[in-house]
Amino acid sequence: MATLEAIAPIVRSFRAHPSSLYQVRQFVRQQADVANLGSDLTDDLLLAASEASINAILHSGTRIVRVAWRYKNGCAEVLVQDDGVFQRRLPMPELEDSHGRGILLMMAVMDEVSIQEGTPRRRGTHVRLRKCMPRS
Repeated sequence: MATLEAIAPIVRSFRAHPSSLYQVRQFVRQQADVANLGSDLTDDLLLAASEASINAILHSGTRIVRVAWRYKNGCAEVLVQDDGVFQRRLPMPELEDSHGRGILLMMAVMDEVSIQEGTPRRRGTHVRLRKCMPRS
């Protein structure tokens, strides 16, 4: 097992299918437990990683979703990567009750969210999620 202050991220690959979300969450939860992040930070990371993963699974056309974990200097970082093309969508009022808020949720619970959009010329969307433990 990698050390707590891992220099290189711990990376896992998952089949791009909704049934893989359980495994993604399990991976993130295990890493957060090793880092001793506590339930509130873990819940935030699980929510954001789930949203990023389901977006990759449902919208990118990728076959594999890679999830990387790194913990350093009191901050956890999750990177969700696919091999697809980022699909920009306009908000659709008729779907607002059930879809279209994933990026807003990620931004609400993370300290930092960055999205490198995959394009037809440079495939692969990368979503970086960062959450730091409060300073005492």
